[in-house]
Amino acid sequence: MKGGRMSAPGRRKPRFRDAWRTWGTYRCRVAVAALAVAALLAGCGGGTRESGPAPERRVVVLGFDGVDPDFIDRWVDDLPHIKKLIADGAFRRLETTVPAASCTAWSSFSTGLDAGGHGIFDFLYRDPKTYLPDRTGAVSQKAEYLFGLFRTKPETFDTTMSGEPFWKLVDRAGLRSVVLRVPCIFPLEEMEAGRLQAGLGAPDIRGTEGTFHFYTSKLSPRQAADPGLGGKVISIGRGPEIETIIEGPANPLAEEHERLVTTLRATVAGPDSLEITIGDSTQTVRVDQWSDWFRMSFDVTPFSSIDGIARVRVISTQPDIEFYLSPVSHDPSDPAIRVTEPWELSQEFHATVGDHKTVGWNHETWGLNEERIDEDAFMEDVFDTMRKTEEITFHELDSKAAELFVSVFVETDRTSHMMYRLIDPDHPGYDPELAATHGDAILRTYLRMDEIIGKVMSRLEEGDTLLILSDHGFHSWRRGFNVNTWLVQEGYMTLKGGAAHTAKKFLLDVDWSKTRAYALGVGAIYLNMRGREGKGTVSPGAEARALATEIAEKLKMLRDPASGELVVEEVYKAEETWSGERMSEAQDLQLGLASGYRVSSATPLGGAPKGLFEDNLKKWSGDHATSRTSATEGILLSNRTIREADVAIVDLAPTILQLLGIEVPASYVGKALTLGPGKVTGSME
Repeated sequence: MKGGRMSAPGRRKPRFRDAWRTWGTYRCRVAVAALAVAALLAGCGGGTRESGPAPERRVVVLGFDGVDPDFIDRWVDDLPHIKKLIADGAFRRLETTVPAASCTAWSSFSTGLDAGGHGIFDFLYRDPKTYLPDRTGAVSQKAEYLFGLFRTKPETFDTTMSGEPFWKLVDRAGLRSVVLRVPCIFPLEEMEAGRLQAGLGAPDIRGTEGTFHFYTSKLSPRQAADPGLGGKVISIGRGPEIETIIEGPANPLAEEHERLVTTLRATVAGPDSLEITIGDSTQTVRVDQWSDWFRMSFDVTPFSSIDGIARVRVISTQPDIEFYLSPVSHDPSDPAIRVTEPWELSQEFHATVGDHKTVGWNHETWGLNEERIDEDAFMEDVFDTMRKTEEITFHELDSKAAELFVSVFVETDRTSHMMYRLIDPDHPGYDPELAATHGDAILRTYLRMDEIIGKVMSRLEEGDTLLILSDHGFHSWRRGFNVNTWLVQEGYMTLKGGAAHTAKKFLLDVDWSKTRAYALGVGAIYLNMRGREGKGTVSPGAEARALATEIAEKLKMLRDPASGELVVEEVYKAEETWSGERMSEAQDLQLGLASGYRVSSATPLGGAPKGLFEDNLKKWSGDHATSRTSATEGILLSNRTIREADVAIVDLAPTILQLLGIEVPASYVGKALTLGPGKVTGSME
C-alpha cells in the first residue's frame, strides 16, 4: 500500500473496439453470446444450473441501500413478504457505521472492518500536506498505446480501500459466488469461481460518477459555460437542424487530457418531437419521453475507440429546444473498463437483458437536482433501471450454481434522497401539488423491493439462509450547516484578510498560519496538526486532545437561531470511534447532526459561505451521511431467527463466512450472529 492506495491485482485486460482483434477473441464472444441465448431459450429459470452441482448450503444476501426501519414499521401491512419474514424469521435494526455514509458502511459490510481498518472514512480522500480533497475509492491509471495507435494496456484502477471483501475468502475456500453491484467495491477482485458486477464506484465514460449533458437554445455559450449550472450544459441553435457534440472520455494520448467528442444531430420533427441522430442510430423522441438507448463511439486512434450508451429525454421543442442526455455508460456489450469479473460477463449480461447502465451511480439524481429533468423523468428511469438490475439478479440466481449469492439494489436510497421533501410538509421544498402525484415515490420503491424479496423467497430451498440488509436509514434534510463558517466565527479558522466568509471552495482562502481546525467531506473536522498537515499549528498529544474536546463541547451547544433547536447531537472523536491501520488518515472529529440537518452543500469541498445556516431548497432533500449513527440505523431481515438483539453491519461478513464454514479472520471487528433454523422457504402461494 502506498499513500493509502492499494493496486488491484493483475488480471485479464479489457479491450477497446480494436481493428486487430484476434479470431480467438471473436470466437470467445460468439461463445458467450451463444450461451446467453441458450439460457434465454431454456427460460433462464429451468431446472438446470451451470457451474457444477447445486450447493449443499447457500447464503443469499439482498442489499437495499438506504431502507429505513421506521418506513418498514409504517408500511409493513403493504409489504407482505417482509411482514412474513418479520413474523417467521427475524427483523432487527442494524447499527450502521460512523459516519452513516454509504461507502463507509458498504466497505464495512464487505471487509468486516470499521473505517479505521478499511480507510473509507468519507467519500473524500484528503491530502493533508496540500489540504486538497480527492475521491475515495477508485483512482484511475490511464491506458497506454504503442506508437500512439494500438492499445497495449487498458485503463486500470487502484483502490483507496484496505481489507479484503469476504467473497474473496469464499473464493479462496473453493466455493462459488455471485456478487452483484455491491457499492464502493471497485476495482473488482479477480476470482477463480466468482462472478462480479461493479456498483457505485464504477465511473461513467468521462471518468466521473455521472455527468449529464443538457442542450438548450435558451442560453448563450457564455451562459451555458457557467460552472454553477451543473452537468455539462451546451448552448445550441433554435433549429430546425442542429449539430452539436457529446463530450466523452479524456483522450489517453493527450498530455492535457483533452476530451474526445462525438457528434449529435437534432432536427425538429414536429411540434412535440425531435429526430435525434447519434452514431449510426436515429430516433424520433417525443417531449417528456425517454428514448431507447443510443450507442456511440469516441475514437482514440484510427484503430480503436471507447464505446458508450446513453438515453435522451426531450424537454421542449418550442419556443426553445431543450433536451437531456443521461450520463454515458461504458457500453455493456464492449466495455473499455472492467465493469464485471470476468470481463466477458458484461457481454453475457448484455446478451441476456439488453442495454443497461454500467456506471455505478446509475440514477438521474444530478439531473433532477439541477432541475434539468422533472420528477416524472426521474421516477421512470428509477424503475427502468431497477428492472434491469432485477433481470440480471434472477438470471444469475436461477442459472448459476453458487454457495454465495449477493445482489444490491440502490433505488430505495436514490428515491429517498430526491423525494423526501414530498413526504415532509415541514421541508422548505415541500410542494403539495407535486406531493399529490409523487408523494408515494418512496413507498413505491419499497413495494418493488418487497416484490423482489418475494421472488427470492419463492426460490429458497431447504437449508438456504436469506439475509436482507440496508446500510443506513434516512432523515429529512431541511437546513444546511456551514461548518467552516462556524469555525471562522469561533476563531478556530482564519481566512485571509480576516474575512468572515468566502465564496471560494477547496479552502483556498484559509490563512493556515492562524488556523487550528478545518472541515472537509460529510461532517468531518480535522485539526491543523503539526507533522501531519502541510502547515500545521496544533501540537499532537495533549494540545490536540484538549482542542478536539473544546470544539466538540461547543458544537453540542449550538442552536439554530431560526428554531432554537440543538443542531449537533453527537461529536465522534477518532480515538474513541475507530481502530485499525488507517487511523492516521481519520478525521479528528465527526459530526452527528440532528434530524432535519446536514452539513451544507459548500462544506464538503471546504467552503465557508455567508451565514451559519441555510434552507435546503434543492430536490436532494433526504440524507443520512452526517446524521447521528444511533438514529440512522439500517435493517436486517432473515428467514432464520437471530438470537442477538443488537446487530451491526460489521457483523454480516463474519456471519456469512461462518454460515459457509469458513474461518472468520481475527482482524474482523464484528461478531458472527447466532441464527436459528430457517422458517421461510419455498413459495408463499
